[in-house]
Amino acid sequence: MFRHYYFSLFAFSLVSFTGKGQHVFWSDTSKNIRRITVPIFIISPETHIAAGALGVLLWKNIDLTRPTRTSNAELITLYTSRQQLIFIPRYTIFTKGEKFFIEGFGEELIGYKDFYFGRGNNTPVSNREDITYNVIGWENKIGRKILKNQKLFMGIETRALTYYNLSTPLTGELLNEKITGYKGSVSVGLGPALIWDTRDNVVNPSKGFYWDFRYSQYSTALGGTVGYHRTYLDFRKYINVIPKYRHIIAMELFADFVRGNAPFKELAELGGPRIMRGYYRGRFRDNYLTAFQTEYRMPVYKRLGVVAFAGLGKVYNSTTVNLDDLHLSYGGGIRYQINKREKLNIRIDYARGDPKYLGYFYFGLTESF
Repeated sequence: MFRHYYFSLFAFSLVSFTGKGQHVFWSDTSKNIRRITVPIFIISPETHIAAGALGVLLWKNIDLTRPTRTSNAELITLYTSRQQLIFIPRYTIFTKGEKFFIEGFGEELIGYKDFYFGRGNNTPVSNREDITYNVIGWENKIGRKILKNQKLFMGIETRALTYYNLSTPLTGELLNEKITGYKGSVSVGLGPALIWDTRDNVVNPSKGFYWDFRYSQYSTALGGTVGYHRTYLDFRKYINVIPKYRHIIAMELFADFVRGNAPFKELAELGGPRIMRGYYRGRFRDNYLTAFQTEYRMPVYKRLGVVAFAGLGKVYNSTTVNLDDLHLSYGGGIRYQINKREKLNIRIDYARGDPKYLGYFYFGLTESF
């Protein structure tokens, strides 16, 4: 049985990006701009030993006449004992008065080790192929508020992603079947985006909802290697069931529909730190993915909190649309609040999912959804 663990160790220190001084790790500040840097150390089968830093920037584009939520940006950089470089920025930005909403992330992975299990909802572990590739990409959506009294934004999504220097085993499905993208791929797409966001706090909501609907067309005319279409839906709801103690139920319905001959790395993937924790990201992949997950969050003592979560989901295609063979994930985690004002947490989760695996540990800042 293949056993996979993912866990992180981090130093409890906080250093200003500007280098002008140091703050204790749990320090809160009334300043409009807050900077956090956390050294991180990771051990995983893909990276072996990795070291780097996670930086977070929190700020408000203040408008005295209209409330504006806090914007945030984070950056993780890692270098591994296997000579892999990992560089991932992420951001959510509200302009003054929330006239515009901007959200996106990028990634650059050099010499990244990954697994391919085949396509479908019931691929066996024995199908696993070890692959290595480089990837550089960016995804961004920008929306303008279209109703004065509603946080409803309409705009456009742009996305560009390149997989290169992709190496596969001399034998295996990817090479033998010449699966689309087995030599690498370029995907460039754009399309309309609709975002409705009433969350009270972006990094750790206690009430409200978030609706993200996008449709993108990927085309060779835009510079891609193949053409296909993607429809993306992400709906989240937050309920503060015990407001005095901030007991929160969070729910998410997620759907990713890919139509056309997309590269295998662009198919809908189940698993990872965001959707269906407890499964290796891409453990199951196909044209369509639908997943539902819920989480109960509660404080325990001062800055310490705990969560419990569970999820159901599956990948499928146009000929297998049914509720059979749903995958289950479940687990729990610990939260430590490093900024009371923004409710910013460090999170460590343990999740079980695929019965062939012993589980996964996840480390991060902000909640998974």
